[in-house]
Amino acid sequence: MTGSLSAPWWVEISDNGRSGVVVYHEGINTISCYWEFCGGDTVASIFIGDISEWNTCYPWAVGRRMDVLMRIAAEVVRQKAPTCSALIEDQLGFISIK
Repeated sequence: MTGSLSAPWWVEISDNGRSGVVVYHEGINTISCYWEFCGGDTVASIFIGDISEWNTCYPWAVGRRMDVLMRIAAEVVRQKAPTCSALIEDQLGFISIK
């Protein structure tokens, strides 16, 4: 199935101590990302994987990676860290919450 930016979507965040999982839902499709608390200026990092891993694991989202990552980043900030901002490190494969 092909995803669509007009399909209903939501983000769930779970924790297990100092880490957890962020799950992006879009219709029946999901993307699961590991996150962990950090130190210094970075509150948490969400590991999204590199582009080739993304294209293999989430073929329904190929070509829409940045749009989906922006949704994930905005929702994590909104739900868990409203005084923070998100930095998407696309080439490195993670989102930093600062």
